[in-house]
Amino acid sequence: MKWQYLLFAVALLVTGCGAIENSSRLVQTLDKPLVAGVGDAIIEIDTRESLPNIVGKADIFGRTRPTGKIFVTYLGLEQGRAAFERYTIRLQSGATTMNSSPIIIPQTSTTTYVGSTSVGGMMPGGTFSGTATTTAPPIVLPPSGSETRVISNNRIRYYLDLTQNRKLIVKGHEILIEEAIASSVKYRIRKLN
Repeated sequence: MKWQYLLFAVALLVTGCGAIENSSRLVQTLDKPLVAGVGDAIIEIDTRESLPNIVGKADIFGRTRPTGKIFVTYLGLEQGRAAFERYTIRLQSGATTMNSSPIIIPQTSTTTYVGSTSVGGMMPGGTFSGTATTTAPPIVLPPSGSETRVISNNRIRYYLDLTQNRKLIVKGHEILIEEAIASSVKYRIRKLN
């Protein structure tokens, strides 16, 4: 009968999990004036996806694993145009809920005592019983870990003639170039709908 409850609980957990979702996180501040020098990243975005469970659905605790990074770097002025380089790294992670969760082994033991007594070795005196429970801190085995590897990377150069265009679009973000000189760039980042 207990296995039926366990099976029901597992079925409930599996059906309660959602689909794998992708997300991204901007490292810089939105809607604030920013300044970057030559070689500095003007935008950095971390991309992630839901940590998959044993049936390929999203982790019920909302944990994620990395899927890549996007950097856009200011390169200075080239022939009067602002030069930028977008560097995209795609990652493949073997992380799952099974290799990202610790194993906890409880340290509890129960001892039961049962016996009888006698008076002078001849007359029965009665019986006794008792139970003692001993609890110690649990043993925690850390997660086994996983391997993450780079599966692709690419670089793209952008050249902006600031008299005609002052915007770069990167992964749902608009970068507005306010001023670019040979040694630095002033800009703002805003999220697109």
